[in-house]
Amino acid sequence: MMIRFGGNPRCLAEVTGEPSTKVSRTILELQNQYNLTLFPAVYSEGLGLRKYLLTIKGAHIKYETASKLFHPIMNLFRGDIQDQLFSIILFADEKVMKEVDNVLKKISGSNFFISQIKGTRKFVRDPQCYDFESKRWKCEDREELKQGSTLDGPDENDIRGVATIQVNPFFDLRLIPHRHHVLKVITGFMYTLGNLDFIVQVISKDDISEEFPDVLWTAEGEDIFVSEMHVDRIRLESVLKKLKNRSMEIILSTKSPLYALGYSIPYEIFRKGMWTYPKIEVTVKK
Repeated sequence: MMIRFGGNPRCLAEVTGEPSTKVSRTILELQNQYNLTLFPAVYSEGLGLRKYLLTIKGAHIKYETASKLFHPIMNLFRGDIQDQLFSIILFADEKVMKEVDNVLKKISGSNFFISQIKGTRKFVRDPQCYDFESKRWKCEDREELKQGSTLDGPDENDIRGVATIQVNPFFDLRLIPHRHHVLKVITGFMYTLGNLDFIVQVISKDDISEEFPDVLWTAEGEDIFVSEMHVDRIRLESVLKKLKNRSMEIILSTKSPLYALGYSIPYEIFRKGMWTYPKIEVTVKK
């Protein structure tokens, strides 16, 4: 039910018929003993937002700076813990990306590439495959969350509603204005269990999502795919070994604000029913 409705105890009590106090205790146990994390699957394209992937290698830019470089249109930041390599996923249009390209040419002094993301698949593992005694997965069954639908003429309530659930997936969906609009865009909730200290982001020529049960999402770019999985220290070595001949680039991050950050949809730039993108430019101090 959490995969469908999120983590709010009152909502879950309503759909399961269990007392909300019991649901709350169960959620707390999952969080405290099994490190449950929960995040919504947002079909941002349904709100008129396009995404682009940037990967930048060898740039003399601190990660603290890179993770704020294009705020508020950033979606994800991932920094590699070994090499000077990071990726950014942006919400943008073609005009903005031309400006981004010019900025990177001026400031990066490095190799970078930009790719428009055509679509994203999102996955959840079958909860019945998790062994709560050993805290390990005993099978690899999972399902793909359905794509959202386009919301014609979204208004500020719709945008704020989506952002609210992104910031707090335990928020009561029933309190959100236009929640039926919001649920056209948020089609479910992804989750992880266990001490998954590492985020592995993979850029590859082919779609690897069927080969790795740990993959949470895979995005198709222009002649590339980018996939992400969260793994623990025990699984990390075998995953990296298997990826060695399948990847063009691997970004290995730890779950810390220095190396991995996620942002909500850019509600700050939604004005009068439109996305009003800021101008991206670099100012060089003399």
